[in-house]
Amino acid sequence: MTKDVATGDTSQDIEIGQGQLVWYNERKGYGFVRIGEEEVFLHRSTLDKFGLVRLLTGDEITVSLSSNEHGRVIKDLLSVERPVTPAPPVASEPEEGEVFAIVKFFNDLRGYGFVTTDNSDEDVFVHSRVLNDCGFHSLIQGQKLLVKVDSSSRGLQVNSVRLLAE
Repeated sequence: MTKDVATGDTSQDIEIGQGQLVWYNERKGYGFVRIGEEEVFLHRSTLDKFGLVRLLTGDEITVSLSSNEHGRVIKDLLSVERPVTPAPPVASEPEEGEVFAIVKFFNDLRGYGFVTTDNSDEDVFVHSRVLNDCGFHSLIQGQKLLVKVDSSSRGLQVNSVRLLAE
């Protein structure tokens, strides 16, 4: 038996886990951390207790875990390490399949935005998860990019992003 540091409860064992943040949405107040093969729920209140407002995709965290009716959940953050990330990719010429784009807007709290491209009259959706996968944390209105676009049942979506070098 071990003592629960947060509550002082000695009736349950504390499970410690280490993982990487998959995504966190500030507006929704939750996200998920990959611990082993499992994605474990992370609620805003856990960040509040640790004194954080935001985590970034890829942050390495150590947590205490508990279980509820939905499965394992993160009870407390014990440590957060932000890996040094290289600068986002930059290019001056498009690769095959890329088009020139300009950021129309991007909302960090909602985790998405839109870009306009040279080859479409329609705005193109861009999600923060795609940005994170490409080495970005956010976009700035008017920023010039090179993007790859896919068409989905919901419309046009960016699936790859690079900064346009001027």
